[in-house]
Amino acid sequence: MALVEVSPTTTTDFVTAPNTLHDVIAQAVDRYPLHELGFITSSAHDSSIHTMTFSAFNQYVRNLARAMLDWGKPTGSIIVVYLTEHEDNMAAVWACLLAGYLPCLQPTLSAQQAHKEGHVAHIKDLFGSATWLTSKLGAEQISSIPGLEVHLLSELKSSGQKITVAADWVAYEAKPDDDAILFLTSGSTGFSKAVVHTHRTLLSACRSQGQHYDLTSESRVLNWVGFDHVAGLLEYHMTPLLYGASQLHVHASVVLTDPLRLLRLIDEKSIELTYAPNFLLAKLTRDLGKRADHFGCFDLSSFKRIDSGGEANVSKTAQAFVAMMKKFSKNPSAVSLVVAAGFGMTETCAGCIYNYPVDVLATEPVREFLDLGRPLDGCEMRITDPADGVTLRPDGESGELQIRGPMVFVRYYNNTEATSSSFVEGGWFRTGDVGIIENGVMRLSGRIKDTIIVHGVSYGIPELETHLQIVEGVTHSFLAAVRYRTPGQETEGFIVFYSPTFDLDGADASTKLFATHQALRDICVKMITLPPQIIVPIPVNQMEKSTLGKLSRARLMNMFKQGQLAKHIAHSEELLSKARGVSFVAPSTETEKVFAKIYAGIFNIPESEVSASDNFFEIGGTSIDAIRLKREGEEHFGLPDIPAIKILKHPVLSSLANYVDSLFSGGAQPEEYDPIVPLSVTGNKTPIFFVHPGIGEVLIFVNLANYFQNERPFYAFRAPGFDTGHPLFTSMDEMVSCYAAAAKRVQAKGPYAIAGYSYGGVVAFEVAKRLESMGEEVKFFAPINIPPNIAGRMREIDWTSCLLHLAAFLGFVSTHDANDLPPSLRPLPRQEQRDIVWKNAPPERIIELQLTLEKFDIWVDVAESLINCGLDYNPSGSVSAIDVFYATPFAGSKIDWLNDQLRPWSDFSRGEATYTDVPGEHHTLMDLEHVPQFQKMFRSRLEARGL
Repeated sequence: MALVEVSPTTTTDFVTAPNTLHDVIAQAVDRYPLHELGFITSSAHDSSIHTMTFSAFNQYVRNLARAMLDWGKPTGSIIVVYLTEHEDNMAAVWACLLAGYLPCLQPTLSAQQAHKEGHVAHIKDLFGSATWLTSKLGAEQISSIPGLEVHLLSELKSSGQKITVAADWVAYEAKPDDDAILFLTSGSTGFSKAVVHTHRTLLSACRSQGQHYDLTSESRVLNWVGFDHVAGLLEYHMTPLLYGASQLHVHASVVLTDPLRLLRLIDEKSIELTYAPNFLLAKLTRDLGKRADHFGCFDLSSFKRIDSGGEANVSKTAQAFVAMMKKFSKNPSAVSLVVAAGFGMTETCAGCIYNYPVDVLATEPVREFLDLGRPLDGCEMRITDPADGVTLRPDGESGELQIRGPMVFVRYYNNTEATSSSFVEGGWFRTGDVGIIENGVMRLSGRIKDTIIVHGVSYGIPELETHLQIVEGVTHSFLAAVRYRTPGQETEGFIVFYSPTFDLDGADASTKLFATHQALRDICVKMITLPPQIIVPIPVNQMEKSTLGKLSRARLMNMFKQGQLAKHIAHSEELLSKARGVSFVAPSTETEKVFAKIYAGIFNIPESEVSASDNFFEIGGTSIDAIRLKREGEEHFGLPDIPAIKILKHPVLSSLANYVDSLFSGGAQPEEYDPIVPLSVTGNKTPIFFVHPGIGEVLIFVNLANYFQNERPFYAFRAPGFDTGHPLFTSMDEMVSCYAAAAKRVQAKGPYAIAGYSYGGVVAFEVAKRLESMGEEVKFFAPINIPPNIAGRMREIDWTSCLLHLAAFLGFVSTHDANDLPPSLRPLPRQEQRDIVWKNAPPERIIELQLTLEKFDIWVDVAESLINCGLDYNPSGSVSAIDVFYATPFAGSKIDWLNDQLRPWSDFSRGEATYTDVPGEHHTLMDLEHVPQFQKMFRSRLEARGL
């Protein structure tokens, strides 16, 4: 982002001049016409930056605003803005403002049809209108909902290109107290409320935030927060624009898929300020720690501050992040980065309380979580008794946090009841958070509101409790889920308290308790991606309710912390231990005892509780855990290799021990090829069969399979060729015949549910057709991020592309490199190409995967054989129904990927095909970060098909 030479503007030069947001953009253009806004989109795999000067952007959005008037909407009309890219959101908001409309930023809609339709209907009723500005992809997502007036941004842009208005043109001269922008609350405790901010509230926040950040016209900020979040639009766009600071807006996926890009951008663009919540700081630290080969490679001396909020900031996480930045810096002593924990809400224009920035490495934090600090100029805070909302609490005592100031919202749109209940006398806003103010510094100790934040995502506790109430063994209305965070935990957790329907001293109590707790855990994992940290059964006669018939979560948590529930917890553990003991088989051989010790270390449980009958994956093992099990087993027994597939096929401890013993006795005979790998065998719902991607392996499905424990069996097809004596497939028909026969051996009769990831999607399609030709019913078929027509794509993939495609999947190279390297590698001999990729792979990743060069060679051969099977593949025929799941593709935009490549699946479905947008990129959608959301969407479609 090139900058003209301009003297730094002090915070007193002009910040009192603008009275409206219209004045902000006019002032920015007048003073800094050549300063730039930079954008990196989700499809920019090369990190290319699209820039616009303030002047060009101003002309662009005013032309859009004039084109908007052709819609014929009256001044003050609400426009729901539903877009994903920063530049599009920014342009849409300014166009609405300048046209005299009221933009309302809509976050990503739920993938569950009922939730999505309910929300859109609610918004329509709330606003009394339904005008949406969105993309082609967004329009598709809401196409099934009647009564909406939908305008496409692409068409608005086309109209705007034909118009040129004056650089100061506006359709409506705004006043300071006019409504300016609406923001939707998370809706975690019910339907979303619309927060109304005026020009005055927004500008008040901008002034205070900019002063606190010490922004000047020479400042450079980087934003990767979505514009549907008030911080993204306000703190990292409106506020810097007020001060004339340069801005770079990066789609979050760009950083999350390759955190080194963040460091490169900080280096190349001299970024001073950015933002990340605690869980992303932790993720960035972990991911960057795997790139030790880049230590000392970046100039990070400009990087002064990273703001953090949205959830509690763990002090050790902040320290680890800053320490990691120093490792990557060319000059660690020049890095003076501070982590500034803060508090803010949609209702307060984002951050309004910030900790005084300190060096967390030089000054050891005094508490586990960073303090949140003092209010910005113009903002006030106080702690009151939550019961009445007005009685002040003494210094150092906890109570409800309340905030007052010019940046606080004016009302909830069309919701006088919610507005009234949110304020008390004197204009104090009740945040619903429990805080402590000590010596003028605030810290949070919990929330009054019924939500839990897991990795930055809010989940409604009442909704969770509603589902938990129906578990057999739970006394209705005697269950409460309460937030709880153990020391050192990176994100929030929770405890479930409940009263059993059965006698805890009865003869069958242990069996019933075990089944009840297992069901409670399964529901929690499926709904909010985490199991409870502990489940506490309390006899119904000891579970007190209020006079209004409600359980007090605060009282239950206080009892837990004070040890008053210890006897119930101890009794529960005794009963659960007894239940486990019924099927408990003590490890007897030396090999079993070794694996018991390894299991205990991985799952952090006493070695005495590990049974020889324990199934590694059914007790929570992930794909990463499996690699650890493999590595520790090899180290202890001195074995060169325990193949990962053997762990998948022998997940029971005693079976794995027998396999290892056979390696020493020489009794391990080559096994006959069986494509089926059972990743979960529990549950009585229809099994799901998953076909491997083009790399042939199935370890990638382990994380997903864990979510279906005790619900439905989960089987994966693994390609031959990894093991000695198993010849490679030579045709698509051979592969399909093998897999269809294997599915019939495992599940003799339909209905069948079949899915395929990437290349596996077309294989799964053929397997589904083959089963139907046998007279079987296939009720569910799901291709995941793969079009039906792959022959052309397969012909473009030569050995070099195959090598790099596999390397990208394994994390050896970035997707950018996988796309760019083929021309330089193709002239080289195959062995030399392979050696280059191998030598440049992160050493820690090779160790993590326990790969050798020989195994890597074999893997490339398997992948190449699968590509050869698809060279002449052309889809034909149909199946009863198709549910397509799509993520960001390797190249190009998601909307083009959907419309141009994936839509043709409808031609092969006898029923209506569905298309579900899932998080992540092609090669990351099933990793630990994205699979929690993917499984919910996937399960929703299974249930919609009646399975």
